[in-house]
Amino acid sequence: MKIKLIIFLTICFVFQNTINSQTKIIKNKDIWYYYDKGYLEDDWYKTTEFSKWKTGKSPIGYGDKKNITNISYGNNQKKKHITKYFKKKIILKNKFLAYEFKIQRDDGAVLYVNGKELFKDNMPNSSISNTTLAISTVKDKEEHLFKQFFFDKSIFKEGENIISVSIHQAYEYSSDCIFSLELIGHTNPEVLSFVLENKNKTNLELEEKIKNLNKKFEIEKIKLHNENLTSTNYNLKVSLFLIGSLFTLSTIIGFFLIINARKKEKELSKNIDSITKKSLEKDKEIITLTTNLLHNKQYYKEIKADIKGITTPDKGNVKAIINQINYVLERDEDWNILKKHFNTVYEGFYDKIIALHPTISETELRHCMFIKLHLQTKEIAKILLIDPRSVQTARYRIKKKMNLKENEDLRDYLLKLS
Repeated sequence: MKIKLIIFLTICFVFQNTINSQTKIIKNKDIWYYYDKGYLEDDWYKTTEFSKWKTGKSPIGYGDKKNITNISYGNNQKKKHITKYFKKKIILKNKFLAYEFKIQRDDGAVLYVNGKELFKDNMPNSSISNTTLAISTVKDKEEHLFKQFFFDKSIFKEGENIISVSIHQAYEYSSDCIFSLELIGHTNPEVLSFVLENKNKTNLELEEKIKNLNKKFEIEKIKLHNENLTSTNYNLKVSLFLIGSLFTLSTIIGFFLIINARKKEKELSKNIDSITKKSLEKDKEIITLTTNLLHNKQYYKEIKADIKGITTPDKGNVKAIINQINYVLERDEDWNILKKHFNTVYEGFYDKIIALHPTISETELRHCMFIKLHLQTKEIAKILLIDPRSVQTARYRIKKKMNLKENEDLRDYLLKLS
């Protein structure tokens, strides 16, 4: 009986400590300013004057019973406004060590603090405009989930701060829209933050390397294309001039000019082939780099397991660290980069599979990609952060969806698709 009492008191102490170390600055059902009269300029989030906007309690949107405030989607039900806009002012003393955003969105969201983009969720990794579509549709229970994002205190300034959020639909004919947000301030110290910070820095550097490689590749491709166009244009002008001027003097000279032009066409064809090969090589390099980045997530998983084994009275702090690790593990940005370049190298591999087998899920597509890359079961399990037996089960399920016989090899089938 005494042991049960001690356990109960311990749980109460930890719970009370966690409650005392956090403050809800913005709550669900708080009032937000919103704009639903059409599209705003792309730099709308920099605006500090929005007092003429409408106001309402969150959740805000249309087509969902969870919404407290219903907004307009335009005059055409089949061509609704893609983007909805929300703003809120808060006053902070900035006494917190870290901040947690919990956002409910359908479908994608971009959040800005004081005119600067803080994070995107279910949105493409590119410049965002008022017509940018979300990456995918949010369905069923996911529509009502709150996703968590953690940041240090530097995101806010002392005094007045403005939070701006744009919600983007995946399709113009989307049936519903929902938005709500909670902001929580944390005062717990971040144990093992240096370890996580160092690993985060490594991953950020790798991501930056991939981005720079992408930019460099695009610049080189455009530069080579322009040089080829200029060279081709110049050669054509010279050839036409020489043929027109010397045709009456000598048929033989004209014949040699034609041969010369054909040689140049062959050289141009070789240059184009060379550019294509370089393009594929760059994409393959990016696939390798992205795969390595996904391998790093296994390290996060191991850190998470080690942290769970730490015995400490400060459970709230350990939970915050585990949430940060879960945020890194759940990010899909690396998958999107890998998918884009894999599809380029293997000539629309994803599109072909989806066209032949529309019931294949996103996770099963990832299995197909790694099988095609000749990765072993243990390697695939590490990257996807699952048990090797789950990989075998996934293969069986994929073969069943593709209507393959038991004696048919899944890898051979995938290799034939491109």
